[in-house]
Amino acid sequence: MEGAMFPLVLLFLLFAGQGATIDDYSNPINCYICNGTAENSTCSDPLDVNHSGVMIKECIKGICLKWTKYKGGVLQMIRQCSADLDFHLTMIDGVCRTERNGNGYLCMCGKHRCNSVSGRSGGIDYRTPFTIILLLASLILLLKLTT
Repeated sequence: MEGAMFPLVLLFLLFAGQGATIDDYSNPINCYICNGTAENSTCSDPLDVNHSGVMIKECIKGICLKWTKYKGGVLQMIRQCSADLDFHLTMIDGVCRTERNGNGYLCMCGKHRCNSVSGRSGGIDYRTPFTIILLLASLILLLKLTT
C-alpha cells in the first residue's frame, strides 16, 4: 500500500492544480454588461447574450462580476467589470459570496464572458458526476497498477 501513496498524491496534485491558476487580473478580459431586475429582464438568468440590451465590454483589468442585490425592495441583476466598482474587493476567480448584510450575492470569474452563466463558474467543479467518476476511475486504476 505504501507504493500507492506517491501516485495518489501525484494524481491529487494534478487534479487540484487544474482549477488553480496564478493570475494578477491585469490582462484585459471581455465581460457581459447589463443591469435589470433579477427576473424577467434582459439581464436575468438565463442571459440572452444576443439581446441588444446586453453588451460586451473589454475590461482593461480585473474580472467579470455577476451581482444580485436588493435595491428599493426589488432584486436587481448587474453584470459588469470589477474595475467599474467604487469599492475594493479581493478578486477570487470562480467564487460567489453573500454580502454580510444579506442584501446581495456576488459571483466573480476570470474567463472571457464568464458572467453569463448561473451560479459559480471557473475552475473545476469537483461536485459534477463526470469529475467524481473520473477521479474514482483514476484511483482504482492506480491502485491496480501499484499492487
